[in-house]
Order: sequence, then structure tokens, then C-alpha cells
Amino acid sequence: MNLMERLKYKLRTFMAGRYGVDKLSIHMLWLGIALLFLSMIVTSALLNILSMLIYVLAIARILSKNTIKRSKENLRYVSQATKLKKAIAHKRNRLKNRKQYHYFKCPNCKSWLRVPRKAGQVKVTCGNCKHQFSYIAR
Repeated sequence: MNLMERLKYKLRTFMAGRYGVDKLSIHMLWLGIALLFLSMIVTSALLNILSMLIYVLAIARILSKNTIKRSKENLRYVSQATKLKKAIAHKRNRLKNRKQYHYFKCPNCKSWLRVPRKAGQVKVTCGNCKHQFSYIAR
């Protein structure tokens, strides 16, 4: 066995039973890098300490043996990130189509609906809760 194979084996045995890398850990490391660069630009010791703290937490998550807890943390993070991405995409879509459609919320379930602009008074049925109501599009 050469040196590289022995190092791979040692690393593999060291990481056995540990959580490893996931999306949250990767994003924490990128956030640490961003804060480190920002601390260099604005010369802030607080940002430097914060970036190092984020690095330590990310490495602690990667080396943790409590895999169930780390997995739940990652699942919560991915869920919140997905919600945020969907909200941003929805706002971008509303902004892009603002001249063709008028967007509003259903009075019953608060889900977003749209009607063509200048359609006049229309009868709207919510696709989510099936609530019917009249709406005047301007």
C-alpha cells in the first residue's frame, strides 16, 4: 500500500460513524469565507471572529457522531431554503408579468391568484380552496 492509499484508509476509518458533509455545512463554510473577505475589506475584528466561529461550527457538524440531530438540522435548513427560493421566484414572476396580470390573494385561504389586467368584473374560483367570489380587475 502506498502513502496515498494509507492516508485514504486512515481518513475513511476516522470518518466512520461521523455525520459528514451536507448542504448546511457547505453553505456555512461559504458564509464563513464571505464574512472573512468582508472583514478584510472593512477591517472588522467582529466579522473575523464571526467567520471563525461559523467555521468551527461547520467542522463540528461534519465531525459530529450525532447523525440524527445533524440530519434533522439539515432537513430544516433545506426546507427553509426551498421556501425562500420559491418566494423569490414567485416575486420575480409577479414582477415580470405585472403588465399583463393583476395579482391578489384569495380572501379565504390567502393563496396567490391572478387575473388579466383590464378584464373588468370576473368571477374567480380559487384553485386551492375552491372559494368563488367576484373581482374587479383594473
